[in-house]
Amino acid sequence: MKKLILTLLVLFILFWDLAWQIAGVQQLFPWQLQSLLRSDEVGLVLADVRFPVEFKWRHIPGARNLPDLMLHPELLDDLPPDQPVVVICLTGHRSQIAAWRLQHRGHTRVFNLTWGMAGWILSDGPVVSGAP
Repeated sequence: MKKLILTLLVLFILFWDLAWQIAGVQQLFPWQLQSLLRSDEVGLVLADVRFPVEFKWRHIPGARNLPDLMLHPELLDDLPPDQPVVVICLTGHRSQIAAWRLQHRGHTRVFNLTWGMAGWILSDGPVVSGAP
């Protein structure tokens, strides 16, 4: 029974990611984001949709905490539509929704950080840490 549940969970996670890719959400792996940050991509916006306590615990330097972005993509309407935006959450699943909604508001360079902060930390990306 445990194997069945684990198998179903893994299939759900894979399907979730595949479904968003089919829907047009561009994926950005942690090492690709590290490369972008080193290249000083002009105007790169890091939009972290996690709750403030999650953000305070650890976040990518320069990230903006926008926990309401999933429900209110208009929070980034002040940005030019071609400005690059990387949407971040803990595992890369909540951020898919926010990225998709931003794309449907006309933003053309929106990326989901694949595996989210969990992947970022595992890939030894730099973080700002604080007490939760």
